[in-house]
Amino acid sequence: MGEARSADLNALPSNAVQARGVLTVDALARLAEAGGHRWVFADLAHGADREELFRTIGRAFGFPAWFGGNLDALYDSLRDLIDATDAPGFVIVLEQLRGARALDPQQRAALLDVFRDAAELAADRAVAWRVFYD
Repeated sequence: MGEARSADLNALPSNAVQARGVLTVDALARLAEAGGHRWVFADLAHGADREELFRTIGRAFGFPAWFGGNLDALYDSLRDLIDATDAPGFVIVLEQLRGARALDPQQRAALLDVFRDAAELAADRAVAWRVFYD
């Protein structure tokens, strides 16, 4: 698929959490815009600790300032977002997830599991939920 120049969102799994692979951030942003999906980009490279990492995620999604910095709060906020959306779906990029100093491998896996749980919920609500990380 390369740059995904000729692809559309239908060529990508509709409810998945996966490595970005050869898809560029720009290509994913264009696909989201063309499909009327909500675009969410979170650059996690600079979070020195978990609190900053969760603040970065919260800002990217537009969560309120009182958003709690833990996995349970993240899932609850994602659930509320999915339930309230009028968009056909979301295209989400977690940039530099593997390089995020604030998370060890187990914590990274747990974070991705929250996004996978949200993908299952979104599928039940007929909302596309595409999460890409690198």
